[in-house]
Amino acid sequence: MSVHSLPVELLDSVAQHLSCSSLAALAQTCSTLCPVAQRVLYCSVSASAWSQNLCVIDTLAKKPHIARFVRSFYIAIDSLAPVFFAYYRQLAEAILNMSELTSLTLLVDSSVSWVLKEASSRIHFPHLLHFTCSFSFDENVARFLDRTPSLLELEVDSIPTALTRESPPPYLAPTSIPKLEQFIGSSRTAELIVPGRPVKSIHLNGGLLEDDIPLLARSTVPVVILGAVTNLPPVPFLETLHKHVPHLVYLRVMSTKGIFMAPTAEFYEQVASILTSFTELSAFELSGMHWGSKAKQNDGTKRVWQSAPLQIRNHPEDDLLFGSEIFLAY
Repeated sequence: MSVHSLPVELLDSVAQHLSCSSLAALAQTCSTLCPVAQRVLYCSVSASAWSQNLCVIDTLAKKPHIARFVRSFYIAIDSLAPVFFAYYRQLAEAILNMSELTSLTLLVDSSVSWVLKEASSRIHFPHLLHFTCSFSFDENVARFLDRTPSLLELEVDSIPTALTRESPPPYLAPTSIPKLEQFIGSSRTAELIVPGRPVKSIHLNGGLLEDDIPLLARSTVPVVILGAVTNLPPVPFLETLHKHVPHLVYLRVMSTKGIFMAPTAEFYEQVASILTSFTELSAFELSGMHWGSKAKQNDGTKRVWQSAPLQIRNHPEDDLLFGSEIFLAY
């Protein structure tokens, strides 16, 4: 039986087990095996200066038939080893050619969001599920998102600047990214992205204000995962969260308020009391400290939260403290 008569699925399965060097050699054997090897070789592309493979962008820019094999693309350009402007022109062309992407990560100069412009004006990315970039949420990013109807995870504007705060936000159509489930970025951008979309996981790198929280609650599904930095006191901050996003399952808060003050026993009790009101919460972290919890005796639907500083239980009878709903972390 000739190799030309073998099913493509069988050839693909065999190629999956070959090394990169073997795939490169296989691609040069014949016209039948060349696309098989290229499909596997270029399925996942990760380019960086330390990998010494940034030249792959030239291939993807000049050979669209190869770029269409790429499903996952990651590029990281260190600010200490910058590239020429012409390289970013090639990157823009490569993105335009990679129309079948499912994952795209661009960790490059934050000022070159224009590399998305040509692609967002000419093609759609119907299969893209994950998009991470080092750009602010600007017009180029917004227009690109208009072309990603299946996107589930988005990270943008993770390091907001003063310029980002002062510049007017771009318009994002309500029909854009209708399936988005996870957002990572600044609270400013979250206000524009989350309302009206099924976002259930939110991680904010900028300071979250009290007025921002009701906007996060405008997700079309309950927010169950939240990580945020705030300069608000923890107790009133948690109270506001419970009012607007009561269905949290995982909560991580970094509060810069009173960061150099030792917490009192009253503070621990107040926090533990508020945590009890989050009936679905199973994990909580405050300023780097994990708060332990345990299912309440005789009522597995509720949890008893640590209401004292971390201590070691030296005696079995310490477990009796759960009767008074005071849990000492172990």
